[in-house]
Amino acid sequence: MRSNDSTSAIASAFAQTSKEISRAVGRMRGVMLSGAADCECRDRLDEALRDLEGLERARITERLLSLADNQRRRIEALLVLLGDFNPNEPGALDEGMIVEAGLLFGDIAAAAELASNLLRQARQLRFACEAPEDVDQATCARPLPASED
Repeated sequence: MRSNDSTSAIASAFAQTSKEISRAVGRMRGVMLSGAADCECRDRLDEALRDLEGLERARITERLLSLADNQRRRIEALLVLLGDFNPNEPGALDEGMIVEAGLLFGDIAAAAELASNLLRQARQLRFACEAPEDVDQATCARPLPASED
C-alpha cells in the first residue's frame, strides 16, 4: 500500500469515526435526557454531551490537518526531486528522466488531491456546528420552517 493510500484510508476512518461519535452522543443524549426529570440536570447533561462531541470533533480535525500538512511536506520533497528536470536542456533529458518526472508529477497530483480532501473533511468537522443563531446547536440542524397553511 502506498503512503497516499494509507493516508486516504486514515482520513476516511477519521470521517467515519466522527459520524459514529455524533451518532453515539445522540443516542446517549436521547437515553440520558429522557430519564432526567430535573431540568437543571438535563441542561447540564446536555451541555456536557455537546462539549464531549465538540472535543472529539476538534481532536479529529487536528489529526486531519496534520495529515494534510504531511502531504504538503511530501509535495515539497517531490518538488526538490523534480528540480533536476529541466526541459530547456534537451540534450540532458533522456527517456528515464522524462519517465521519472512524469511519475513525480503524478505523485504531486495525488498528494495535492489527498490534501484537498483532508482539508475539506477538516473544514466540515470544524465548522459543522458553527452557524447562525437559528441553528439548533444540539443537533447542528436548522429547524424546519413553519408551514403557512
